[in-house]
Amino acid sequence: MSKKFKLDKKARQRIEQQFPDDTVGEFADYEDYDPEEEERTAQKKRRRARRTARFMIRLTAFFMLLVLIMVSVMLYTGYIWFNEPRKRDYPCRGVIVDNDMGQIGWQAFSGQNISFAYITATKGKDYIDERFEYNKKNAASTELYIGYLHLFEPDENGRAQAEHFIEAVGESMAGRLIPAVSIELRGLDRVFSPDEDNSLENLQEFVTEIEAQYGVSPIILCRYGEYENMVLPNEELSGCKIWTDSVFTKPKKGLDWTLWTYSPRVRLKYYETNSYLDAVVFNGSEEKFRELIVPKNGQ
Repeated sequence: MSKKFKLDKKARQRIEQQFPDDTVGEFADYEDYDPEEEERTAQKKRRRARRTARFMIRLTAFFMLLVLIMVSVMLYTGYIWFNEPRKRDYPCRGVIVDNDMGQIGWQAFSGQNISFAYITATKGKDYIDERFEYNKKNAASTELYIGYLHLFEPDENGRAQAEHFIEAVGESMAGRLIPAVSIELRGLDRVFSPDEDNSLENLQEFVTEIEAQYGVSPIILCRYGEYENMVLPNEELSGCKIWTDSVFTKPKKGLDWTLWTYSPRVRLKYYETNSYLDAVVFNGSEEKFRELIVPKNGQ
């Protein structure tokens, strides 16, 4: 089969002029060159290439979105997290307990991978966690180390808050973990920061009252920002141990921390609501952890 080739009209005319009629047949198997047709073909190829490129971009974007959704779901459910302290590095692990958990089956609950629990007791100068009495009574029958937590209100009188906490948890803390006070700003306080001088004075009053009652300084639960602004500059709070809340990164280098809330997306078993819990580790050995227990011969 002869190979076809294309000639434009001028080339064809030259051939007809140069060769006699009886030889033109040798070139009969050619096609006229049409620039417009070639441009249309090129445009079709370019359109196909653009459609293919758009399809690949959309397909890539779809898979990236799918991966992002999967990662977001795993983060939300706590299946993966930014921080995952190793058990061998931090053998003493615990959780914060509050009313959101509903009723807790304390005997079964205590048998999981935790060695201590801080029970939310009070907030401000007049609120008591609805489940506190139940949790306090039933947690006492387990082998967990138990402590009590107060949620500090920066604009309320510190002495009144301490008295409210003492009335709720009892006049003696012997055998319990040293009390804890959370000074994390919540809700509108994070947008409209309270008066620093007033907040600091209230915190100092709270700490002084707790020390006078129990003979120990409370451990202060805070993010690094609150630590830097309220705790670090205040010499009167220098005797308080630090419980750092850092769920996206490891604790700041140079920060002498005792407890670390590393995740708010942990679920355990044997409580009513199956809600997420704040997971906490202690910075040290099991032997050193026992130094957090208020002595039996204390107040």
